[in-house]
Amino acid sequence: MTDLAPLAHAAIPPAAIRCLAALLLPLSATAYAQPVRTECADCHRAQATQFAESIHGPRLKCQECHGGPYEYRLEPGAADAYVARLAAGEKPAATFDHGASFRGKAARKDVPEVCGTCHADVGRMNAYGLRTDQLASYWVSGHGRRLKEDGDERVAVCIDCHGSHDVLRHDNPKSRTYFQNVPTTCGHCHADRELMRAYNRSADIVEQYKQSIHGRNLLERSDSGSPNCATCHGSHAAAPPGVAEVGHVCGKCHQQIEQDFATGVHARLPLFPRCVGCHAKDGVRGDHRIGEATPPTTELVNAFAEVRAAVGDDETRAPAEFARRVRAMPDSLPIERVCSNCHATKRPDPHAQLVASNDLFAMDKAKDLAGATAAAQYQYARAAERVERLGRGVLLVKNEALSVEEIRGELMSLNVFLHTMNAEGVRERLKKIETMCAEVHAALDVKELGLTRRHQVVGAAWIVILIFGTLMYRKYLLLRAEYVRGGHGSPQAVALPLAPSAAAAPAPIARRRFLDNALRGFGALAAVALLWPALAYVFPARRRGGADERASAGKQDGWAVWEMRKVALGGKAVGVIRTEQGFRAFSLVCTHLGCIVHWNSAQREFECPCHAAKFDADGRVLAGPPPSPLPAFSAAVVQGDVIVSRAG
Repeated sequence: MTDLAPLAHAAIPPAAIRCLAALLLPLSATAYAQPVRTECADCHRAQATQFAESIHGPRLKCQECHGGPYEYRLEPGAADAYVARLAAGEKPAATFDHGASFRGKAARKDVPEVCGTCHADVGRMNAYGLRTDQLASYWVSGHGRRLKEDGDERVAVCIDCHGSHDVLRHDNPKSRTYFQNVPTTCGHCHADRELMRAYNRSADIVEQYKQSIHGRNLLERSDSGSPNCATCHGSHAAAPPGVAEVGHVCGKCHQQIEQDFATGVHARLPLFPRCVGCHAKDGVRGDHRIGEATPPTTELVNAFAEVRAAVGDDETRAPAEFARRVRAMPDSLPIERVCSNCHATKRPDPHAQLVASNDLFAMDKAKDLAGATAAAQYQYARAAERVERLGRGVLLVKNEALSVEEIRGELMSLNVFLHTMNAEGVRERLKKIETMCAEVHAALDVKELGLTRRHQVVGAAWIVILIFGTLMYRKYLLLRAEYVRGGHGSPQAVALPLAPSAAAAPAPIARRRFLDNALRGFGALAAVALLWPALAYVFPARRRGGADERASAGKQDGWAVWEMRKVALGGKAVGVIRTEQGFRAFSLVCTHLGCIVHWNSAQREFECPCHAAKFDADGRVLAGPPPSPLPAFSAAVVQGDVIVSRAG
């Protein structure tokens, strides 16, 4: 190796040094500015953030959808410059080659196949327990057929409903497929007037749905058991089984109604519009403003409270006024109005005269059914309002409140049974509701009469106490006057010293004040001692000894296996079942719309009469729309009694 030390001491001209530096600086910069390893996330930062939070983030890489190598080598600062241009609103093109395997952003027509690369692969999806027929289902849907057969790229593809980089789990409230977000997701296309005009479809469907009973339950009450767009129209296939018959679609949830309707006269008419003919706005089949037959029971109770405030207890005016208010409610769907969609006696149809007698008969029957329904609503609302009103006072009305919940279930069951058009059966159910309401009123009459007698008895006792206290106070005043005068009834002059002693004068005054205060104190204690039991007798405590936290279901002796008994706990119905292992207790309030469920000991299931929901002996949902199981309670045997209490 050549020794360069002597050159260090050589005289080198400054010009030569500058020349040498000019040559070496570019070489040194090139040596140090080596390309750096760059991933997709370094440039596409916004997409990378979304992807990291998505369900695909921990499982996929960008290259599986877009292709290309797993890393690139770029000049230092190139990624930051690209991001800065994006932030400035520019749309810069890539300044380097992504590689031969890079596919880039998939065209809309190719999106289903790109997603199907994984989601139609049994081997990959088996690990996650996901279905692998979504792609095949999509191709048979209206969206898929238009895309494949017509090449129409305006139709919905996977990314329109699920997102692209921001795909989230369906149970994430931010997900586009979260049950409450589905109407908005579908509305991106179906509420677009310009787009829907091209397909000759209404753009008001989503808004109509939001006004329907289903939409309000879903969006306002967060009822996950209420149907959204995908429930009725399907998701990937966009056509559930039996969609050609709307009754079958509705019958997926309203199973009991479907069974009852099948026994009625309308089920035998092949062209009858089924559910939407009666429940859609004005009977228009394509209208999504589906209404229920009667307003919510809470509104019925509120309506009766208003009627009672207006007309009092006048039973001659109250029923008619109540019916008028119910018919005026926005959720009310009077039977006569529904039946008149088909059976109006003054229709312009030229063939109407041929069936005029049938229309008259149908409208008469509609009036009978409407009258029976109105009577049942009135009886329920009257009983429920009275229980609620008295429950806010001093009476214990737990058992009556439980009975009212059962009546509510019977009322909702009556609304279901109306689909049979069996007038005789409707009258029998109405009679049952009236009988149950009469029992509630009779029990409340007894309690109110007992409270009135308590008031009367204790009121008389108070009068005696008041007279006695007055006489005692009068006697006290006389004795005090005698003491002041110094005699036993005759005045006596008392000589006062001209110069009383400062130490001796206050003694008589202090003794009198002490006696006065002592008498007042003893009198107050005596009054409290007398009045406190009276007050406790007249106004019994509504909560005493944790009455709302536990209840007795009776003795365990004679309790058969799989037999159920009802108790009221916290004002709600609770069912206690004896199993082979012991006792179990569950709420009897359905988690869907609050109907009271019935226990089928033969099938060992809870059954809801409103929407045919079923729960097993552990309270878990077996069928129907309930979003959650029946709440459980603790049940234990204490000295032979079965005690039910709140779990936990």
